[in-house]
Amino acid sequence: MIQIIAAGARGCRVCQRRTGRGRPGRDGQGRGQAFRPVRKQEEDLSKVQTAIAVGVVGTMGAIGAFMLSPSPVEATVAIARNTGIACSGCHSDPANPQASALTSRGSAYRACLYGSEPGQPNCNIQILDWQEPKVAPGPRPVALPASEYGQSSTQNDTPAPDMTQETEGSGDAVDSAVPAPEDRAYVPPAQAEPPLPQLPAPPVLLQGDYPDCREDHLHLPDPHDKAININQCTTRLDNYYRDVLTEYRKQMNDYQNEISRIYTEKVAGRMEYSAASRDRFYKEMREEHANSDADGKNMAVYRAAVELYNADRNYLSDRYCYNTGCGGYPIPENYGFMNMKSASGEPVKQSKQTAAKASGDQSCKKSRGRGGLLGGIFGGVVGSVAGLDSVGTLIASAASAVLVGEIACKLSQEEQEKAAEATIAVVEQEKVGAVAEWQSPTRGGVSGSSTVTALNTEPNGRKCLTITDVAIIDGEETRVSKQMCRGAGQSQYAIMA
Repeated sequence: MIQIIAAGARGCRVCQRRTGRGRPGRDGQGRGQAFRPVRKQEEDLSKVQTAIAVGVVGTMGAIGAFMLSPSPVEATVAIARNTGIACSGCHSDPANPQASALTSRGSAYRACLYGSEPGQPNCNIQILDWQEPKVAPGPRPVALPASEYGQSSTQNDTPAPDMTQETEGSGDAVDSAVPAPEDRAYVPPAQAEPPLPQLPAPPVLLQGDYPDCREDHLHLPDPHDKAININQCTTRLDNYYRDVLTEYRKQMNDYQNEISRIYTEKVAGRMEYSAASRDRFYKEMREEHANSDADGKNMAVYRAAVELYNADRNYLSDRYCYNTGCGGYPIPENYGFMNMKSASGEPVKQSKQTAAKASGDQSCKKSRGRGGLLGGIFGGVVGSVAGLDSVGTLIASAASAVLVGEIACKLSQEEQEKAAEATIAVVEQEKVGAVAEWQSPTRGGVSGSSTVTALNTEPNGRKCLTITDVAIIDGEETRVSKQMCRGAGQSQYAIMA
């Protein structure tokens, strides 16, 4: 049509030229004036023809596109066939592409076609370069080595498969099951657990440090010399309490601090030891710490030594008064006779009775069974005794706690037990005149008795009994007095001044 319109226009212009309409005359002036209007008309006509042609072509193109454009499904199929991608790449069922679901690639291609915007790259090019989205792999489980935390269950577990996938369009295999180094959990290298530190041994009290001097005065004939010896022994006992027993208590406190330090600095929080090992060491440390308390079993020997110190010191206080005439005792007849001199400077002669008594005392040196008591205390016999009352009962029940050395040293251990039972019997009666006799189980000519001769109750509730012990050995009588007291609230009597 455009060509027809253009040809008609040109035909009209030719006609105008042939008829001479509008052509200039033969004279030059008329020809020039007639030519200008004709050219102007031709230019205007040309512009009109161009506008009409553009409008006609646009209208015909729109009508043709409307008449020839297929439906959306037909357009998709028609366009998809030109992408160079197999139908199975976009459709789950290529045999029935319209009814089957689209794959992820097909969905991406469809979204590109129907959602394209000006300036977007060609969908055919995009779909050729399209790749399946990758999912970042999670951390791969790693079996921990066996330890005391618990055994890893690797025996029943099958190893994880090595999952790799190959990226389309490339030949590189990517291991999706191996996590990145920064995502891996730290697994300490397997190594043998080092040995735990050893707790040091607690401090001990030695029997050799105890001053067993309470009966050293027995071999001295003069009561005055006995009193001096008793004072010396009392001083040694006090020094033992100050330098040994008090220092031992400080050493036990230092021991508790040391075992606590070992756990805190060498075991607690140290990852080279398993949790079970650290807990076991802590439990042992706490048990040893409790055993070293004042009422713990590590302090049983200390408690027994303190009780023995108190018993011996009370005994020496009583024996001092017995030999000097204090605390209700009469002054001995032979007191100071060894030191008495006449005006000429010579020793005073002794009576036969005094001389016999002195010679008898010289034959008595130390009570039998005394060494067994000390060996039982410091040798660990009371090491398992934890209670203070149990240790006190052990010391108080010994024969040396109720018998004086002047008689005990002349008796066997079995005879000492019989004499101690007689003393306990009169003490339980708590009345003046109470008497209890005993017989030797091993020797026929040995016997004795205990008699309460005085009872004194002090305002503070303290009670004291004066008891006279008698021992007859082969017709020879030994008579010795003693005082046994108990404080207010106490249940047992002990020899003391």
